[in-house]
Amino acid sequence: MLDGKDTVTHRLEPGRRAFLHVARGSIEVNGTPLKGGDGVKISGESEISLARAAQAEVLLFDLP
Repeated sequence: MLDGKDTVTHRLEPGRRAFLHVARGSIEVNGTPLKGGDGVKISGESEISLARAAQAEVLLFDLP
């Protein structure tokens, strides 16, 4: 759960990918705004930055 000025950075090892689901609230993921119910596949990135959250609850899956 993130809110306000909370920020999180998650590093992805080379060759890994991720899936992020916003369960509720809103948040920016690598600069892209998402809201409750949104999901995003992430590949080809070395890190995932979560910022500008508003009562956000997110699930992040780090996948092979």
